[in-house]
Amino acid sequence: MPKTVDRTQRRDAIADALFEVLREGGLSRVTLGSVADRAGLAIGSVRHFLGTREEMIGFAFDTVSNRFQSRILARAEALRAALDGGQLDAEARLQATAGLLCELLPLDATRRDEAVVWIEFETAARTDPQLAEISARAAAHTTRLIQTVLQAAQERGAVSPHLDLDVEIPRLGALIDGLTIRASLHPDLLTPETAREAVIVHLRQLRRPTDDEDPRDERDRFDLPDPHRATNR
Repeated sequence: MPKTVDRTQRRDAIADALFEVLREGGLSRVTLGSVADRAGLAIGSVRHFLGTREEMIGFAFDTVSNRFQSRILARAEALRAALDGGQLDAEARLQATAGLLCELLPLDATRRDEAVVWIEFETAARTDPQLAEISARAAAHTTRLIQTVLQAAQERGAVSPHLDLDVEIPRLGALIDGLTIRASLHPDLLTPETAREAVIVHLRQLRRPTDDEDPRDERDRFDLPDPHRATNR
């Protein structure tokens, strides 16, 4: 009997091979042949599962974006369970929110590799309409996540009711993007610890009480958004 091949696993394996080629030589080195060699497959097999070079690259861009989203959802679900169980105090809730946002940052080897791939794809998306569409979807998802985090915090009184979310949402997004690029391209200038601390400090500044509030109260109000709200398309 012919051996049954799991289509999803094979496509994911090809995407991983593409990521390796991309990290080593940039997008210009990504061809059906180079990816097939890295995956240990015939070119015809790669073409069978993913089509043309352009289709293969588009699938790989979607794959890295989906991996980001799946990891964030899993982290949010776990933290939501802890919050519902009353296991976290105000400071722990702030740290948990920072941890959720930091899933977008290259703080370990896996996420650093993904960030390098993301930067390569985003650069190419500037002049490639197909990649530009995928890039726009990924950027919209990140924006919705940040919007959900800040809206939930404002609804619970964790940040000032006077914050202009139309400004704060893109400001936090720009911070995440900037930290990602700097930590990926210049890890000697930005350590994972400093990148995480930058997010924590930013969140603390947003929750700083106004002059007529008791600063002792502000530590009791930071909460995490519902993960399902954060991932709705």
